[in-house]
Amino acid sequence: MKKAIFFLLFIVISCHKKNEKAQIHPEKMLDSLQVISDSLDQDPETDKLVFWSSRLKEKEFSKTGSALAFIHYNLAKSSVKKDIDSAKKHINIALSLIEKEKESNALKFTIYNGAGLISELEGKYYQSVYYFNKSAAIIMNDDSLKCKPLAKVICLLNAAQDNNKISQYSKSIEQNQLALKILKKQPEDHYKYNFRAYSQLFTACEEGSIYKADSLLLYIKKLKEISSITNDPIQIRFTNEHMAHYYLLNNQYDEAIHHYSLVKKYDGESLAADPENPVAIKNFYTTIANLIDLHVLSKQFPEAEDLIEQADRIEKQHLQLLSYYEKCLNKKAKMNYYLAKGNNEKAKSEADEVLLLKDNILRNAGIQATEEMATIYELQAKDKSIYGLNKTIDTATNRLERNRLLLLIVGLLALLAVSWVFLLYFFQRQKRHKQEREKILLQQQLLRTQMEPHFIFNTLSALQSFIRFDEKEKSIKYLNQFSRLLRSSLELSRKNYVPLDQELEAIENYLSLQQMRFEYSFAYEIISPDTDTSTLLIPPMLIQPFVENAIIHGIGNHSDKGFITLEIVLHENQVLVKITDNGKGYQDKTSIDTNHQSLSGAIARERLEILARENKIKTNIEITSNNNGTIVLLTLPLKN
Repeated sequence: MKKAIFFLLFIVISCHKKNEKAQIHPEKMLDSLQVISDSLDQDPETDKLVFWSSRLKEKEFSKTGSALAFIHYNLAKSSVKKDIDSAKKHINIALSLIEKEKESNALKFTIYNGAGLISELEGKYYQSVYYFNKSAAIIMNDDSLKCKPLAKVICLLNAAQDNNKISQYSKSIEQNQLALKILKKQPEDHYKYNFRAYSQLFTACEEGSIYKADSLLLYIKKLKEISSITNDPIQIRFTNEHMAHYYLLNNQYDEAIHHYSLVKKYDGESLAADPENPVAIKNFYTTIANLIDLHVLSKQFPEAEDLIEQADRIEKQHLQLLSYYEKCLNKKAKMNYYLAKGNNEKAKSEADEVLLLKDNILRNAGIQATEEMATIYELQAKDKSIYGLNKTIDTATNRLERNRLLLLIVGLLALLAVSWVFLLYFFQRQKRHKQEREKILLQQQLLRTQMEPHFIFNTLSALQSFIRFDEKEKSIKYLNQFSRLLRSSLELSRKNYVPLDQELEAIENYLSLQQMRFEYSFAYEIISPDTDTSTLLIPPMLIQPFVENAIIHGIGNHSDKGFITLEIVLHENQVLVKITDNGKGYQDKTSIDTNHQSLSGAIARERLEILARENKIKTNIEITSNNNGTIVLLTLPLKN
């Protein structure tokens, strides 16, 4: 009966005004197709792929871009589980068609969301965030958007989830809160989506350090309320995990262990039910690593040893399934365990492996981001080019139809040719300029990812020396301070420009660490401008390499008390940085350039050359050295 009603409905729609010269309005055609799509969703026996493929052959739909985009979207939706390549092909066609439309916000919202889901299935999170955020932007900017409320909620939650993955926590919080606002207006309680929104809010606030403990406690309260109503094991599992994180942040280790033990029990049961499930394996392995850290913090070493054995067994059996990040968690937990037990040799071995894994994580993340952003840029350039050319052709066609005079036709064709050449030249020039800017930005990102592993390696070398001479207290103090510096460095390295006061704070932390390393054999002074430096932006990680050189090559072997001065002077749109040490200096300019130029210094020079091209200003490095010490003068770009 359902099938008969459906096909009757389709026949009526497809035959409507078939014999009339006037075409159906695109908006009405979309509404009709949406009715058909909803009917198909209620009939699981219908082969949707065959049905929508047959619609492509109908001229009525092929003349309307929005209708054709809707059909290709449904083809992508129908084939995504069977053939991901075919789904990508259809969603790309739908994107190219819908980008030409001025209106159709509801359809754009749907297609962008579909493109995000397909990119997410491929593990391309930067692309998925790009499409999810475009879809979410339509929701935020168009209050009259004609879409189902739950479709908006799902899109916002998807966007927030992937923004969390790439550390865009502020945007994730905004999207989750908007989803909750929409859910509150619904007549029914949608516990599943409410739980997901509060869970993602907790993660964003915890990882991004945006809100205080009171906010986290509020989200936990909401999660507990929902999970107690639904009694859903998965929701209970995530509630316990968030509670464990909350207690860990408040140094309540016993409570954190209790809740993480409940998480481990659930993950263990899931793994026992399906021993080859990759998700169950990864979850159980990660939970064990977190529990090891908690037991070490609570001085419960026998329990930590049992968990280490369990983690080693999982790693041995499923090594290929585990990512660098998951392995890094386990290695770091084992390093902390050996440090707490006083086994410095094994702690050093684990620390070396942690460093190697983090290097791989940073390198892979940089490569993936570069590749995906390059793809997104190509798609944008292609869409804009197609849109501009098609718009020109459509305008010319309409004029030709309105006026049939030969002279006017010739004139319009000539005008079209000139316009086409001009537009082609203009778009090509714009494309080249954008490609050059994008290339410069990507080069800077890659150079920063090269500097950070080198910075970590140099700093860890000091930690190795403390461990080697069994200086436990210094090792722990040094490691704690280094972890804070590393977090600050990672946060700064993600940005093209950072506030001057944050950069100086990171350098001061670095100098403090080096004082510990060299047993306070040198002192330092930082002279900063009297103005508010929080509003002044400079490129990150450019001053530190030369401060490092001043310590290692300048005063590292100085027999007397060393002293380093870092002076910051503002000059129009530039920052002048003067780094002075009272070391023995270098013999001549050749030795400065060849024998004492560190890897990070070389990278810094390359970055300055790129910044000079990007900002079209002069950047410079001047090094003066004699028996009384070395002076390094840096000229860096400045933004407000």
